[in-house]
Amino acid sequence: MTVITVPVDDELEAPRADTDPAEAAAAVGLGSQAYEALLDLIFSRELKQGDQIQERALATRLGISRTPLREAMHRLEGERILERKSNNRLFVRLVTLQEIMETLHVRRLLESEAAARSAGKVPGDRLQALRTRIETLMALGDPAHPEHQRLDAELHGVISEYCDNQLLADMIAELRRKTRMFSLKRLDNRMAPVCFEHMAMIAALERGDAQAAAAETARHIDNIRQSIIDKLTSY
Repeated sequence: MTVITVPVDDELEAPRADTDPAEAAAAVGLGSQAYEALLDLIFSRELKQGDQIQERALATRLGISRTPLREAMHRLEGERILERKSNNRLFVRLVTLQEIMETLHVRRLLESEAAARSAGKVPGDRLQALRTRIETLMALGDPAHPEHQRLDAELHGVISEYCDNQLLADMIAELRRKTRMFSLKRLDNRMAPVCFEHMAMIAALERGDAQAAAAETARHIDNIRQSIIDKLTSY
């Protein structure tokens, strides 16, 4: 288990009692930046499941004060990406296979509905741009290429964006954060199949075929689920 222990000056956390509205807005922005930076560290496995969160070390590493960092940590704890142990210390939470399977089951239900609602609404140029990038990625043949993760996030994101239901989109985003704890990079045999599945989803969205869009999205998530089971049970 990795523990980062770089010291940092305690002055970083000194509170300001005279903060004006502009500074308060800037603080909110820093909190969001800290949140995204922490997510990146977790999803890239620089902070692994079970690692202890060292507040001072992270403040130094990210170049921010401890106030926005604490805000980000509190938010991630609320999302159950971090957990507080009996010693009151925060750790990257261990995600069980059962939890991943349950999350994928709910994702299947919600994302299929979102895909059906988005069919025919996503601008054609956005879908064509995604298709072109997928074709380029397939030609590279590199399962570890970061574009794979980006494309997956962008396609699923555009489906949520055009489903015309913000609550549905927010719920999907939260579930996707949880399943990202199990990185697609660990499913290196899935790159080509995922690309073909994404192409089928794009085609259905482009045609405005709600039933096909829902079915292709459900099939895609079913295949991810089975690949994770196969990967974990092969050890």
